[in-house]
Amino acid sequence: MAAETEPFDPLENLKLRNERFCCGKSIHLHQDTAKIRELVAGQNPRAVVVSCSDSHVPPEIIFDQGLGNIFTIRTSGHVMSYFE
Repeated sequence: MAAETEPFDPLENLKLRNERFCCGKSIHLHQDTAKIRELVAGQNPRAVVVSCSDSHVPPEIIFDQGLGNIFTIRTSGHVMSYFE
């Protein structure tokens, strides 16, 4: 699926890309030196992922995200609260 046809909603986008990862169909967008050079000017991630510092589950890989697409906070033994 091309990036331009993916959902704009950040949560729906993460769900879609996680499904691709689970099916072995990751497309690994934005993981090249051109993207690194682009990020020097600034970053605009569309999602924040709080995850365990354990290296078994890197959010960028399981959500099939490229460099600068998500802001990842890795924590160990901390609790995050969710408020609506």
